[in-house]
Amino acid sequence: MCGIYGQLSRSGIDPVQGETATNRLFHRGPDECGTWHGDGIFLGMRRLSIIDLAGGQQPIWNEDRTCCIVFNGELYNFRDLRPELEAKGHVFRTRSDTEVILHAYEEWGTDCLKRFNGMFGIAIWDAPRQRLFLARDRIGEKPLYYYHDGERLIFSSEIKAIMSDPSVPREINPRGLSNFLAFGHAVAPETMYRHVSKLLPGHFLLAEKGGIRIAEYWDVGHEPQLAAGETLGEKELAERVRALLDDSVQRRMIADVPVGAFLSGGVDSSAIVALMKRHATGPVKTFSLGFTIGGAYNELSDARSVAEHLGTEHHELRVESADLVETLQTLVYQYDEPFGDPACFPLYLLSRFAREHVKVVLAGDGGDELFGGYRRYAADRFAGLYQKLPSLLTKNFLPALAARLPRFRRIKRTLQTLHIADPAARYASWLRVFTPAMQAELLGHGPLAETTGYDPAWPYPQYYHRLNGATQSDHLNRLMYVDVKTWLPDAYMEKADKATMACSLEARLPLLDHRLVELAFQIPGRFKIRGSAMKMILKNAVRDLVPAAVLTRPKHGFAVPLDPWFRGPLKDFTFEILLDDRTRRRGYFDSAFVERLWREHQEGRHVWDSHLWLLLNFELWHRTYLDGVPV
Repeated sequence: MCGIYGQLSRSGIDPVQGETATNRLFHRGPDECGTWHGDGIFLGMRRLSIIDLAGGQQPIWNEDRTCCIVFNGELYNFRDLRPELEAKGHVFRTRSDTEVILHAYEEWGTDCLKRFNGMFGIAIWDAPRQRLFLARDRIGEKPLYYYHDGERLIFSSEIKAIMSDPSVPREINPRGLSNFLAFGHAVAPETMYRHVSKLLPGHFLLAEKGGIRIAEYWDVGHEPQLAAGETLGEKELAERVRALLDDSVQRRMIADVPVGAFLSGGVDSSAIVALMKRHATGPVKTFSLGFTIGGAYNELSDARSVAEHLGTEHHELRVESADLVETLQTLVYQYDEPFGDPACFPLYLLSRFAREHVKVVLAGDGGDELFGGYRRYAADRFAGLYQKLPSLLTKNFLPALAARLPRFRRIKRTLQTLHIADPAARYASWLRVFTPAMQAELLGHGPLAETTGYDPAWPYPQYYHRLNGATQSDHLNRLMYVDVKTWLPDAYMEKADKATMACSLEARLPLLDHRLVELAFQIPGRFKIRGSAMKMILKNAVRDLVPAAVLTRPKHGFAVPLDPWFRGPLKDFTFEILLDDRTRRRGYFDSAFVERLWREHQEGRHVWDSHLWLLLNFELWHRTYLDGVPV
């Protein structure tokens, strides 16, 4: 696990600037720094040593020093590929997975990506072809950003390294802002920076003399469904899920350093920890977090009961809000762009806590998107019935009634979206924070209101209507496909990567093994959700591994007490940041509208905590990265 950085320039490179940029990624790799530069090319990396601690230093060259690699991530099947490459004559000097990637590129070219099982951001300089090869893993667990102006290409695992070059323009991307206000995160390939892009998951980039070319090398959801014609039943499908998940967990335990796990007490993390126990040679260390405010914000008791059942070496972190502002400002710096998922806050604290004991953790991300774990999937199944009600009721009375409900957010969101006939538009509306009308009022006629005609939800219909074959008629799987292509990499993978790597901790996600992802989309939606029962096929696959209570416990993720924070410890800070002269003078947002949101939230007339969180993060980001002036 590392952070990588590089430059390719027709007019030559500045190696001193390259070194400076690479060291901006120190937190991703505090163990070692490695750089190399040649004529118009610079490669750099910061290493978090996990495999081959003594011999895996990067950059790594092939035998005749014609190809050079820097790599961020882990290749979980490198031990399978190495003998095949050795049989073809390749000579290895290390035991690292990085060198396997390099020789695989020599042997198979860009098709090597189809042979890999892992999470990665890859950069290979191919000197004979004068070609730079960049690639990102299938699901998007590892990020890869780039700046290209026709003369030079600069890439990195994080934007802050690219922005360390003073010649890179620092301009807000209005589309990036619109994406953020709608969904709380960037929508790749756009970022909040007008001139910086993010390589899409499952894609590679080739930079040669003729310019750059981007291509997709992997997709999912187009294979025939396994249960078509009832050729396979639930039992057989569950057995396949179990076998692949078990293999995925075992592969992700390969490391030359201590490995632990995040444990929430839910079905995903509990099953992963149970499988780890079966493969571990010693105690499995598990880590959980809860806010002292209690209630839905504290999952410690659930996690503790699972840890006791499985016999793990369990560690708990109880969080108060004493360092709330300081932690928030740290996260603003680490995420490089405004980021609206408040769960990054507890995830960062839990990562920092776990790093005191281990260097690698396994986590349960991905189960909801693959096996139907979100309530919105179940709620959307009632859209057809809802739309048969009188339109006066569904489009006017019920949404108006919902608008007056200060709380009950899920009911409110359901009543405001189910009347939308187009399934992709309906789903995007379910996920929005600032509605189009609110966004228009917020931006007014300010300098960033130039997105007229731009719809930040444009990827949703594109992906929803992209599938073919049996999956095309499976509405539930199509919604999950949209999530795998948008929400999962843009929000959840971004959250996991930045929060863990800020603490020099590597997170591995067994449920996102691409083989398991492909299998999940071959399983019809009716085996995932039935009535109010969700994730049925996954629960059947792991039923013997976890306590029975885990299978029936209501779902809750990292619940963050934003509402009480904005009425308590963040109240004055938020007002001072969002409504001081410095913020108003920018003219980006309508100050009267922002103040109305703040006051209505304080008075309990509406719950605008998600909206305030987005606005607060944006302003703090602007002060950190564009103003360059401390808060």
